[in-house]
Amino acid sequence: MIELKNIHKIYQTKNDNVTALNDVNLSIDDGEIYGIVGYSGAGKSTLLRLLNGLEKPTDGEVSLAGKALNTLKKATLRKERQKIGVIFQHFNLLWSRTVLENILFPLEIAKVPKSKRKKRALELIKLVGLEGREDAYPSELSGGQKQRVGIARALANDPKVLLCDEATSALDPKTTEDVLELLLDINRKLNLTIVLITHEMQVIRRICDRVAVMSAGQVVEEGKVTKVFRNPQEEITKQFIRQDTSADSEDTIAILHELAQKYPEGKIARLAFQGEQVRNPFISKISRTCNVDINIIQGNVQESQDSTVGSLYVQVTGDTEAVEQALAQIKAFDIEIEVIDYA
Repeated sequence: MIELKNIHKIYQTKNDNVTALNDVNLSIDDGEIYGIVGYSGAGKSTLLRLLNGLEKPTDGEVSLAGKALNTLKKATLRKERQKIGVIFQHFNLLWSRTVLENILFPLEIAKVPKSKRKKRALELIKLVGLEGREDAYPSELSGGQKQRVGIARALANDPKVLLCDEATSALDPKTTEDVLELLLDINRKLNLTIVLITHEMQVIRRICDRVAVMSAGQVVEEGKVTKVFRNPQEEITKQFIRQDTSADSEDTIAILHELAQKYPEGKIARLAFQGEQVRNPFISKISRTCNVDINIIQGNVQESQDSTVGSLYVQVTGDTEAVEQALAQIKAFDIEIEVIDYA
């Protein structure tokens, strides 16, 4: 569906050239929910503008359903861009228009016959759960309702791809969950390809099939969400996951440092597991068989789109040989383990 091949994007300034994207390669399948995560300055926004044809790469190719967007003439590109819907962090609604009129707007631009516009708009209002609010203005809506209008408007021209640009960043946790559930529902009902640009790893975990982690204009890690959460390879990915599990909080870090200094002979480790492993009492089994103490410092269990994922931060103390044996036993349970030096 979407292919990015050897993408470079360089902005020329008066004094220097700024590389926003450096040799990015991605492949996104039909009907997939694909997440792109990174901190500010990672290149996410530039990537989004290339995906919807607002900008062209300096080098490389951006293709949608086999058509290279960066080679199309303006008229053809405008037509292709109608296959791409976009929803935004701050909604970008027309404040002088009602809910219905906001959703009608892209249909007017696309010159859809007037007889078909209202029918399509009302179908979308029902799809996003805003029945009864057709005549309300944006100022009369909650943040979640505004984003639902934004989603309906983005779907007006029946796009093949929906780009979500930090679509939940301005919402509270409960509203974020509701919007994510709506996106999942739309993906399943319409088999719509969704690309989520975000800095929130919990959004990635909750609904994405695969994820690309960006840093300094490059994709540094990519793969299935459950695999990346279980066994992150890059330090920046580990930072995102620790933030999602609350293990990066000042209180948790302080406790880890304190325990590492108090019990220098022990080992502190992050354990990651999924599926049926969540229900396996491996901690008590290993503690008994290896004669070690295992102190659970912090942990949680969370839902991803296709599995339950869990993480634990533990300290293992005891005889040096027994500690090493316990760590080996943990791996034998098919649990990912990362020993962390907090000394």
